[in-house]
Amino acid sequence: MNDENKELYFFDFDKLFENYADKYYNEHEAEYSSPEDFAKRDLDNVYHTWATSPQTSLGGISPSEFFNRIPTEELIDILKGACVGELNPCSLLFDRIATEPSLLDDLVALARSATDEKLLAVTVSLISELGGADNDFYLAMIERDIDESIREVCVEALCDRAEQVKDIILERAETTDDLDKKEQYAEILTFCDAGDDKILALLRDLLATDPKVPYIAALIGRYGDDRACADLYKLIDTCTFAEFIEIRNSIEMMGGTVDEHCRDFSDDPLYKAYYGL
Repeated sequence: MNDENKELYFFDFDKLFENYADKYYNEHEAEYSSPEDFAKRDLDNVYHTWATSPQTSLGGISPSEFFNRIPTEELIDILKGACVGELNPCSLLFDRIATEPSLLDDLVALARSATDEKLLAVTVSLISELGGADNDFYLAMIERDIDESIREVCVEALCDRAEQVKDIILERAETTDDLDKKEQYAEILTFCDAGDDKILALLRDLLATDPKVPYIAALIGRYGDDRACADLYKLIDTCTFAEFIEIRNSIEMMGGTVDEHCRDFSDDPLYKAYYGL
């Protein structure tokens, strides 16, 4: 890419496409019942056409070709610049970086040091696209004060490696009083093989102390240790209908049974809505 074109690196490509799509819609409005109909039926095709068509503002090349011509070694700096202020990285930049496995280590280093939530979110997503980072990266990330959407990506990555990180996660769970942290750790640990006494103890502790009974019951059902059925049965006499649904589902997932009519929930608003009463 010539030096004189480098200023285009931070061009607002989203705005460029928005103008292109608006022009297209205005010229073909009679073909659609509404802008929503256009977006549902043809927006993806229009985007592809725009991305592969020469643009005067880009010196006569297409947006796709523009990003394909950017040297690999410049992509990380461009990504950082594209996250400044109100700018957002163009999906074509994202796609271009996602084809460069050699950038994985640089992206991991960037994510470790990034404080801007937008940059961090894009970087973590790109790391996933390139196959993911090592366990230490995700174990460190879930301890940071980050946006919940980013945390979910990192927790999901650890769920896929639950057996590998089990001992570390259990140690963290045993040394914290933070309920949110315990939930996070339990989320990961329930992807381990059932039968671990420490994981069972954590789930029982959460069931006894966490107000999110349906969520904890679902975790117990997913983990599948039928020793927890007794703990769930005890809650049936006092639970709400919403809690009952998840408790029953979890017990049945572990091979137990629950009589659907074992409790009278006729005064419960959710029960009335559920059955149309």
